[in-house]
Amino acid sequence: MGREVEQLVGILFRTLAEEGYTEAQTALLDAYQSKADTDREELAEELFVEVVTNLSYHLETETEVEVLVTAIEQLLSWFSSLVEAAPVAILAVETDGQIEFWNDGAERVFGWSKSEVHQRPYQDVFAASSDEMEPYFAQLQDGEQLTGLETQHQHKDGSIRDVRIWAAPFRTRHERFEGATFVISDVTEQKQREQRLSVLNRVLRHNIRTDVNIIHGHLNQLAETVDDTTGHLRVMEDRLSNIIQLSDAARHIEQLRDEGEDGLTTIELESVIQERVTRLRKESANATIRTTLAESTAVVAHELLPYALDNILDNALEHNDAETPLVEITVSTGETAASGQTTVSVADNGPGLPDHEQAVLTSEEETQLNHSSGLGLWLTRWIVRNSSGTLSVNKSTWGGTRIEIRLPTQTS
Repeated sequence: MGREVEQLVGILFRTLAEEGYTEAQTALLDAYQSKADTDREELAEELFVEVVTNLSYHLETETEVEVLVTAIEQLLSWFSSLVEAAPVAILAVETDGQIEFWNDGAERVFGWSKSEVHQRPYQDVFAASSDEMEPYFAQLQDGEQLTGLETQHQHKDGSIRDVRIWAAPFRTRHERFEGATFVISDVTEQKQREQRLSVLNRVLRHNIRTDVNIIHGHLNQLAETVDDTTGHLRVMEDRLSNIIQLSDAARHIEQLRDEGEDGLTTIELESVIQERVTRLRKESANATIRTTLAESTAVVAHELLPYALDNILDNALEHNDAETPLVEITVSTGETAASGQTTVSVADNGPGLPDHEQAVLTSEEETQLNHSSGLGLWLTRWIVRNSSGTLSVNKSTWGGTRIEIRLPTQTS
């Protein structure tokens, strides 16, 4: 009851101010300030007692009733406006399952008007199967809540809609079950978009893998007839392998999302970075790549973190137009990094990361992928954030780009 009492006290305080009862308002404010350190729910209860006491002391009986009625009317009006304006279905069901309340959002979600559903059993309009909700209603009767339950219901027009349900039981002061309140959102369009994207992803991955395999085959034939002293064929084969790995990474992310797994694991940064440095030194013989690694570099991160590091390191060299490209990789922990975190820094002497690519890496919202590298950058951001990490982009000492990733350190 704490929140309800707190809201009523707030309305009463405002009503006293609007009606000009400054003495009663001041007394209530003094009472609030004297109890500021009290637990929130206990404070609300005590303030309600103070309100009644102050009304009795400062106002005439008839005026007390008028102030209370005005406050309650304002509170009810406020809640009514909020409920009716909500874009979701909000409804109340009595103990026998009959619908008592039905907002405008419910009419949009289900297709039935208030007059058509009032006092009808909720099973008639609630789910695709009339008895599907019975076990859940029993949970509500036992005092449990429903949180994000996904099911389907049949709209008035006959179509089947995907919905997500939240519900809580309504109980009296004596803990007797008096019904339940439901909040229901229609997620049909969201589900359809997810299905279309899933199909598109599978088609794209299949086509990419097919084309890459064809190119691989031609490269292997070419390698049999050409002496690859420059190592160009090897570089192309490695890059094609990276494309396949990126496709597999996207598929793996989709699988983890569908299965509800976080994908977190322990990763030893030193070995991961050394492998990538060895590859980059072969591919970019004219580049200078320096590393400074802490003694202990184990972090807790998403298992796809190596793909994120690949993308950052590749960008540091691919777009570097310096005569002698320079990349400096630093991994620090302890006193040189934030408490409980390991910092990975990649700095280069290139031209700097374009603004739209910085936006892909650092924006709090989804950004339009305007560049061929946009997918890789977006994947990098996704991996870091799902590792409970942070990513920042700054200018390096040489005028290029410095990207810093902070990740939770493995403590045991």
